[in-house]
Amino acid sequence: MSYQFRDPIHGFIEVSDLELRIIDSPPFQRLRNIKQLATTYLVYPGAEHTRFGHSLGVMHLVTKAFTSALDNYRTIQGRDLFDNTRKEWYKQLLRLAALIHDLGHAPFSHGSEALFDGDAEHEDFTKKIIYETEISQYIKDIGENFRQRYHVNEDYAITPELLWLIYGEKNPELNSSYIIPDYKFLKTFMDSELDCDKMDYLLRDSYYCGVNYGKYDLNRLLSSLTVYVKPNDNIMQLAIERGGVHVFEEFVIARYFMFIQVYFHKTRRYLDKLLVDNILHILPDSKYPDNVYEYLKWDDLMVLDKIKEIQGSAVSAKEFLNRVVMSCVYETVAHSNRGSDSHLYYLIKKELKEKLDCDILEDTADKLLHKIPVMEEYDASSGKGIPILVSYQETPSSISSESILLGSLIKPIRIRRLYVDKPSAANARRIVSELLKEGDDN
Repeated sequence: MSYQFRDPIHGFIEVSDLELRIIDSPPFQRLRNIKQLATTYLVYPGAEHTRFGHSLGVMHLVTKAFTSALDNYRTIQGRDLFDNTRKEWYKQLLRLAALIHDLGHAPFSHGSEALFDGDAEHEDFTKKIIYETEISQYIKDIGENFRQRYHVNEDYAITPELLWLIYGEKNPELNSSYIIPDYKFLKTFMDSELDCDKMDYLLRDSYYCGVNYGKYDLNRLLSSLTVYVKPNDNIMQLAIERGGVHVFEEFVIARYFMFIQVYFHKTRRYLDKLLVDNILHILPDSKYPDNVYEYLKWDDLMVLDKIKEIQGSAVSAKEFLNRVVMSCVYETVAHSNRGSDSHLYYLIKKELKEKLDCDILEDTADKLLHKIPVMEEYDASSGKGIPILVSYQETPSSISSESILLGSLIKPIRIRRLYVDKPSAANARRIVSELLKEGDDN
């Protein structure tokens, strides 16, 4: 490694000369102008951080996590999981996957993804960027350098196509080049309940927002990682040693609180909607361009400049630039999935519409906290659940058996809110209060 970035979360982050070429390229430098948390900086003033620092952080963490898991496997099993060449090849693949994983984000990150054409996602633009820009050649150069350094053949090539096959392809098993179980194992470092993307953004977001919700013991979590291998069944999975269950609980709960308190903050949600309304006005055909080079011109700075240009003719532009927000006058509990919750919500909305002469905005913030609910029994054949390795057991345990604490978190977050303009807020809150009091009296 020949260059270091000083990072407030991880200290020094080291990169090689060839990796630095990717970082110095215009598509990657664009990430300096893509805020990590969309409009959250208008709620938490410190949240000015970007996808640039996050991408470096994930690359740093994926290196540490992969090394720790393999070291712990060797300690437990008395042998290496991979020979040195394959281990270094996989490590380089992971570092590159981490480095490029957010290249396709639109301005203000997830805040404006609703404006992608059709079913497109930011990952589709990431694929375009690593295939069609100068980054493609830089990735190949890293691959050629690796082959020369380790004196290996084309089997150890590193290409954009291989990175995408491992990290981004939706049905990679259909490709004859897909190595099972190795590549599936590698992907878990970037996309799983233990992935390094989450590890970084929780610490980074909590630091810059000035909150404690997202903090957890990173070093303990990394030191708890290991690998579960069942050769006859072609299974290789990232796992946790039993002693790491409590730090995993801390990690999951940190994520839960960040969603409740930061990502789904009522004012941030409203400002994101206002931002999208504005971007609709400034984008040609109200959609981001499909051409990769045209798309790369769009970042937060360009969006803000164009919103400023239309503020004289668009009320929403002036409101966004001056942070004029509607007032949230009612919100459900975080897990409003009961019929009674919906009944009360619709009753309040009906009353507000009948008694107030103003616009009423509705918002639903919902997310299943985990793509794979952690309380599911571990199932090696499907990959569901998280294997917990216990020294005296041959078969892994499940987090459902090890943690009572996480039991309630399998329920999806679903917060429903009603907003009105500020002049109507006092009357709206009075109406809501009276309805809730009537409900208590009954």
